[in-house]
Amino acid sequence: MLTDYDLVVVGAGWFGLAAAKVYLELHPTENILVLESSGSCGGTWAETRIYPGLKSNNLHGTYEYPDFPMDPKVYAVQPGEHIPGDVLHKYLTDFAKRFGVFSRTRFHTKVVSIEPGLDDTWKLQTSLPDSKEQITTARVILATGLTSTPNFPQYPGVEKFKGPYFHAKDFYRNGETVKTAENVVVVGGAKSAYDVAYAYADAGAKVELVVRPDGQGPVWISHPYVDFGLRLEKLLHVRFLTCFSPCPWGDTAGYGGIRNWPHGTRIGRWLVDKFWATLGGGVVAANGYESHPELKKLQPWNSAFWIGSGLSIHNYPNNFFDMVKQGNIRVHVATVDHLTEQEVHLSTGDILRADVVVCSTGWQKQSSLQYLNFPEAKIGLPHPKEEQARLVAEADENIFARFPRLKNQPRLLGAVKPGDPYRLYRFIVPPTLVDKRNFAFAGMVSTVSTSICANSQALWISAFFDGNLDRLAKTDKEITNEVLLHTQWGKWRYPCGYGANLPDFVFDALPYADLLHADLGLQLNRKSNGFKELFAPYGPEDFVGLVDEWVEKHPTKTG
Repeated sequence: MLTDYDLVVVGAGWFGLAAAKVYLELHPTENILVLESSGSCGGTWAETRIYPGLKSNNLHGTYEYPDFPMDPKVYAVQPGEHIPGDVLHKYLTDFAKRFGVFSRTRFHTKVVSIEPGLDDTWKLQTSLPDSKEQITTARVILATGLTSTPNFPQYPGVEKFKGPYFHAKDFYRNGETVKTAENVVVVGGAKSAYDVAYAYADAGAKVELVVRPDGQGPVWISHPYVDFGLRLEKLLHVRFLTCFSPCPWGDTAGYGGIRNWPHGTRIGRWLVDKFWATLGGGVVAANGYESHPELKKLQPWNSAFWIGSGLSIHNYPNNFFDMVKQGNIRVHVATVDHLTEQEVHLSTGDILRADVVVCSTGWQKQSSLQYLNFPEAKIGLPHPKEEQARLVAEADENIFARFPRLKNQPRLLGAVKPGDPYRLYRFIVPPTLVDKRNFAFAGMVSTVSTSICANSQALWISAFFDGNLDRLAKTDKEITNEVLLHTQWGKWRYPCGYGANLPDFVFDALPYADLLHADLGLQLNRKSNGFKELFAPYGPEDFVGLVDEWVEKHPTKTG
């Protein structure tokens, strides 16, 4: 069957741009389209998502594509500096233009639904500002990301409230309120809530920060440098330190003995606990949670061991925690009961005056895109519920045998426990579609190692589509066992992060890149000697020219 396109990529953020760039390099004559619902590239860093003072958590040098370094002369960001949001938007747009993706991108086009067509093709129903269109394609990559559909509560009485009421996603559109608001209520305990609270407080407003008592609590937030002047984001990519995170594919690049001992022995597990207690204790001490009653309310409720990529970086010009101590930001552990014309009423009985209410209440991890007539109706496993339950129990038994520490789960303080995680092979392909080789997710992961993961997933997907992976599960049973092992691991590893819903990587991102690179037949240990391999941090610079390297190793598998 003829199709409109050979490939459609949905989403023009970090992962979608990387996927389109690599596919174009390996298929330069094919007809490729990128669909983006907003009016610009960038995803989280799209023009309409950049609010006052927004910066990256990462410092310059770790938040860039391997094959497109962020030149300080071009982008006016120096090593050791956080990257402003508008600079990241320009960088991602420049990347799209440099590699031919921008000219193939159609903006203001939302994909409403996707369904199988004839002869293993796909039909995408799109919505444009003034029309609708159906597009057919031989292959599709969904890279809609994890922050496209906001959780936006509609509290009782919101229709009576006289001031602006919006989700943090729309802070950009309401940026003028930073200059005019005197009393602001920010709902949420995540980093974006802190960002919004800081912006208003820094402009002179009185800010009330409301953290609900039945959620995951305040975010873990560290300064960029920890003990001995070490840069936290780089520590996450030191191979030796990744051994302190239990991970079922952690020994892909070798060092199995070093990795297994910390989790398979009582002394090793004691050392793992000490390692995480030291990391967390350093953050608690640096932020001074114990020094002030208001700061105490912001002390995270669970160990950093369980948090996942929700651990954020203090990237503000002035100290956020000083604003709390000085009373510019007041903290309330409560739920919002209702709103009146100029007030927010809390479950504690407190009444907060408000000119503006901002809900930094997170994101729906499941896209609003509809999956129609999919195999087995969904994108998960095809087994009956009873069979799935048995297989899940077997996977759990395997995980707890290898990593006994994960049996001792934290108490989630009344948080609603989510359902099953996304069941994707390599966190990319639905098990029922592995044999089709025409459908993939890109970026269905939560990680601070965005550029490394985006680059590795992009090459893996292109090679997978072409049937050119060196290693791929060969039977349905093998696929099922790997999917369940990996996704159940996420559920037990990061219950206070996103692990129960989707992959959440901290010290696990480098091993994940190893996993994908092993499938691709690429070099895993990429440092110049054994000492550096274990103790020097990996970064985007270690993965420059990955596509060329793959082509050189597979000269007969490229077009």
